[in-house]
Amino acid sequence: MSTSTTPIPVAGGVSGTFEIGAARRTVALVGLLLSMLMANIDASIVNVALPQLAGDLHVTAGDAVWVATAFLLAVACCLPLAIGLADQLGRKRLFLIGTPVFTLASLFCALSPSLEALVASRVLQGAAASLLFAVVIPTYRQLFPPARLGSILGLNAMIVALGISAGPALGGVILANLSWPWLFLINVPIGALASVLVLVALPHTPPSRGAFDLVGALTGGAAIACFLLGVHQLADDSTVWLAGVLLAGCAGFAMLFLRHEKRAVAPVLPPSMFSGRFVLAVLAAFWSFFGQGVAFVALPFLFQTAYHATPLESALLFTPWPLVIVIVAPIAGRVADSFSPTLMATIGLALFTLGLLSLALLGDHPPIWQVLLCTAFTGFGFAVFQAPNNRDMMDAATPRMSGPAAGMLNINRTIAQSAGAGAVSMALVLTGATSLADQASASSGVLWVAVIGAGLAAVLAFWRLRRAPAAR
Repeated sequence: MSTSTTPIPVAGGVSGTFEIGAARRTVALVGLLLSMLMANIDASIVNVALPQLAGDLHVTAGDAVWVATAFLLAVACCLPLAIGLADQLGRKRLFLIGTPVFTLASLFCALSPSLEALVASRVLQGAAASLLFAVVIPTYRQLFPPARLGSILGLNAMIVALGISAGPALGGVILANLSWPWLFLINVPIGALASVLVLVALPHTPPSRGAFDLVGALTGGAAIACFLLGVHQLADDSTVWLAGVLLAGCAGFAMLFLRHEKRAVAPVLPPSMFSGRFVLAVLAAFWSFFGQGVAFVALPFLFQTAYHATPLESALLFTPWPLVIVIVAPIAGRVADSFSPTLMATIGLALFTLGLLSLALLGDHPPIWQVLLCTAFTGFGFAVFQAPNNRDMMDAATPRMSGPAAGMLNINRTIAQSAGAGAVSMALVLTGATSLADQASASSGVLWVAVIGAGLAAVLAFWRLRRAPAAR
């Protein structure tokens, strides 16, 4: 089978759609999706274990949240650099660097004797995951023609959402039978299989010979790091001064980044990419993932403190969320190929907001069926939203900008999720939540922040809908 390409230009000077057989294309797709599943499971699998980790490692609940936050923080900070490296090294080569490093970092997490070692290993995991996030969506665009982009992004949305959503359920099952290091050891076979499939099936993607925007990558990553670290320092009265310094540093690095990107030969995030349609899609995605990030850290605390559920029972209460996404996300992506993705995203966000509102209103002793129904409804809304919104975002970028657009998609998501986790940490610290009752109260209260975030996303989506035609 030929591995030649058609002369369609894409980001970084790499050629367009691969002319390979359907079987080989499918094998490569499975390898890419497995890597996405692995990386996104690790973004949430520890959430259900945070109360147990706090006890086993003898740290506070607020400190334990850093196990979740460190991963997302590292992904967001390293993505600008990873976008540039994808063009310099080639997407396949970068994937085959990132996957083994991620697998090794997972082993380090399992062997960590302290919170500090575990957080450091999670940072390495996040840095490796950024290499995967930088190459996967642009590679979809090379593997499949534009007419199938919505369907493939629907599959990717299913895997991303399934990984994030099913992580707590899988974590609960593991903790019911094994110790917490097994939360990370499960990555070893998945990472090995994904590497083999991509190595065998994905054609070589030659690196571009253009300029590498190292200054843009470093200043962008520094701005992201200062912002996320500054937000987390706001949770402690004794470090408010440090939060001020970090947020001021974020503003400074962001100004340097923007000034440099306007002059750069090959900018990490080309300013011309940020049209009104693209920006609105990015903002809607940010607030939706912020709401989801809050929910997936707060709900395990709520279930295990207010409802006195075990980790496994807590995880099972999440089960309807990923199950609904598995069914709905691919369908939503397929429909978005022929129907207005903007309208679908708006409807999905309205349903998602109502679902989070229903979770915030559950009360102290809701019946199990009500909890399951609320989580299913929330997952349905998010599934209807995500793939069409991603399709709209990628449509708004030219094929040559698919790499930066995909990078922005992932930077946006990881910053939002990390900010959501940080909001929960702030709620736990600011309310002095040391007892189970205090943790339950703080977890319940912060869910209203998730509702507000999702509501903002819905408003932005409706505004975008007013600016766009109702159908494609």
